[in-house]
Order: sequence, then C-alpha cells, then structure tokens
Amino acid sequence: LVKSVSYTDKLNDGCSKLEFSYIDDDVRLQNASVVRFRYDGADIFYGYVFKHGQNKTKEITVTAYDQLRYCKAKDTIVVKNDTIDSLVRKMCNYFNLKAGNLTNTGYKLPVSVQDDKTWLDIIYNAIDDTLTNTGRWYCLRDEFGSIAIRELQELQLDLVLGDESLAYNYEHEKSIDDEFYNYIKIYVKNEGKIKDAEDKSSIERYGLLQYFEIMDNANSAQAQSKADTLLRLYNRELETLALECLGDTRVRAGNSFYGQIEDISLNKRLIVKSVTHEFIPVHTMSLEVMI
Repeated sequence: LVKSVSYTDKLNDGCSKLEFSYIDDDVRLQNASVVRFRYDGADIFYGYVFKHGQNKTKEITVTAYDQLRYCKAKDTIVVKNDTIDSLVRKMCNYFNLKAGNLTNTGYKLPVSVQDDKTWLDIIYNAIDDTLTNTGRWYCLRDEFGSIAIRELQELQLDLVLGDESLAYNYEHEKSIDDEFYNYIKIYVKNEGKIKDAEDKSSIERYGLLQYFEIMDNANSAQAQSKADTLLRLYNRELETLALECLGDTRVRAGNSFYGQIEDISLNKRLIVKSVTHEFIPVHTMSLEVMI
C-alpha cells in the first residue's frame, strides 16, 4: 500500500526526516504517532509524525521527524565546565529524550551564557568550538530513537562509491569564495596582542584572504594554537561533490566512504554532508559530500 518513502539526514543541521505516502486502508496516523522504518533488515528511522494529510484519491502523506525536532526550542543556557556530551545529556534530560552513545569529547568549553538560542544551535556551536580548538570533529544525531554524539572517525564505512561502484552521476565544484582563509589573525584582548598564522605560498597564489577573531580571557599561547588550527582547517579550496547512487542503508550524514572518480582525479575518503534515500521503486540515494 505504500506509494513512496524518502529519508533525509543532514550533518549537524537539525533532525532527520521521513516522508512517506500510502493508500488509505483504515490506518490513520495522528500527529505525535510513533513511526519506525526498517528496510532490508536495517533500522533506518524512529520518530514522530508532525504532519499528515490526504487527497481525493485517498493517498495519505506523512512527514515524521526524529527526537532532535524537539530541540529546536529556544532557551537561555549557562555553559560552565561543560563538554559537548555533558550539554547533550542536559538537553536530553530537559526534553525527556532517550540518550544513547555520548562520546566523551574531553574538551571543556569556554564559560558563556547562550542567550535566546535553540538547544540545537548551542550544541552545534559547541561542536564548532571543539573542532577549532582540538581538530576533532563530532556529530549530533538520533540513532533509531537514541540521541548520540559520535566522532566522525568512528563513522568510517568500508564502502567505495564512484566509477563502476554504485554511482551513476555526479556534480563537482571547487571554490575559494566561502570559508577559505590563508591568513589567520587573532586579537588577544586582555593582553592587547595579535597572534597570527599564514601560508605565504597560498597568499601569493590566491591573494590574501583574512580571518579575524577577538579572544577574551585567553593567553598568547592559546591564541597562537587556535590560529594554527584554523589555518589548517581553512587554508584549502572548498570542494563540493554531489553523487547519485544506488542505495546503501549504512550511509548517513557524518559517515565517510572512499570516493573514486577518475575524471576529477578523486581518490580519497569523503564525509557525507547530507543524504536523501528513496526506497520506491528501487533504493537510490542522493549525497552531498565534503572533500
């Protein structure tokens, strides 16, 4: 009776979404009804109905989101002696959500008052702050009804996509227009000092593209370490790649796989930024990845 099923997941960008439609057979879902979706033996989605409707032909359409949908609520939060995982645990307790594997990130976040922000934005800011200060990247996601924090290194798949391996189309782009910096400049406010990091060969090739930040309550060594880390992160062309592939149920946002496309000299591991799986009439997936 099911006419269509689509599952969408994005990396640190809100909740995952399941959209499906079916012919009315007296099964009427209501908002907040629990929806579980399994495919080919794999647990794909556990969430709650947020929209439903029907048309004259009695085809019912449903949109469901995972638990993270509830974390779009705004609040004022004091961050003190917290790590990403301790913040997520507080969030789960507040919204009465089920917590799963919360990787201990180890990095204590700076003391701050997060005012009038969504819980999701607060967590994502913590993930960004941890990345820029440690070089370790984490993702927040719902794993079939359990909220998890995972380091992206945990999520590497033994999978190859590309030439003669599941992929049947792609679009590729390189850019220095967004999040590309070859000169990092940090002002240490309490010391009145500037700490910086630069790549002279990159500046000669692309021109000077500057990142500037003011740090409070930090010392010169901390500012220099952050400048060096930011230079490593941002001193590279931003490449985007979209792939159309046959489906693999293991692929979610945050997972990585090995990409091989000879035409663009691609032969490396790639991180999934977003993915949409379509399950009817055959299982296919559309991916946006980071290179």
